[in-house]
Amino acid sequence: MFEKIKQFHLITNFPKNYPFHKKILANIGFIITGIIIHPRKNLLSHKDTIKARFILRKGDVVLLGDLKKVSSLIIRGPFTHATIYAGRKRFIEAVQEGVRYTTFHHLFTTYDTLLIMRIPKKTKDRKKKIKAAIEIAKKQIGKPYDFDFSGKANNFFCTELVNYSFKKAKHDTKLESVSKFKKMEKDFVKKYISASHALHPVKFAEEGNFDIIFMSHNLQSKNKILLKSSF
Repeated sequence: MFEKIKQFHLITNFPKNYPFHKKILANIGFIITGIIIHPRKNLLSHKDTIKARFILRKGDVVLLGDLKKVSSLIIRGPFTHATIYAGRKRFIEAVQEGVRYTTFHHLFTTYDTLLIMRIPKKTKDRKKKIKAAIEIAKKQIGKPYDFDFSGKANNFFCTELVNYSFKKAKHDTKLESVSKFKKMEKDFVKKYISASHALHPVKFAEEGNFDIIFMSHNLQSKNKILLKSSF
């Protein structure tokens, strides 16, 4: 029986002393949101891949959308994920298994939408901040996922990792990883639906202090980005 269970992927990288019932709930959530609605190739074109590979620079923020997973129904909009490009075809991301490196090949064969953003050119100490953000993100590798969407620096969800890294590098992203709760909703929301106050990937493009450098073909319409598209 145990051997049969082991063939299924389970999350084990939790914060120290994390409650057992929350581990169970996190794994159930991962199984549900990781389910593929139907098997198909991702929607990024070969041209998207070639252009993005040519344009990518160290420290770029890369927003992605996996629109064939159930999670895309929960995380509305064209993006479901955020990463930092660390160079050498490697990205740093926070996923349910924890903060880790992932490859160019994995992202460009898995996701359906892609947007590349960069610290604005006129930013003071720009190169220094980009380098620092990458190094800060690297130091988080191995830390667990922030299942509680707490905004604490000992574990991370995807947008939290990106925002934290740039803020620690002294770049004003103009974004908060977790928005404040209203008094009326505080106790209930924090306990049951705290994810609703987590930073949505699309906010990097809509409100963040970053320039849009590249967008995949399916995000464009008359040279305008369709950030709020329901897809």
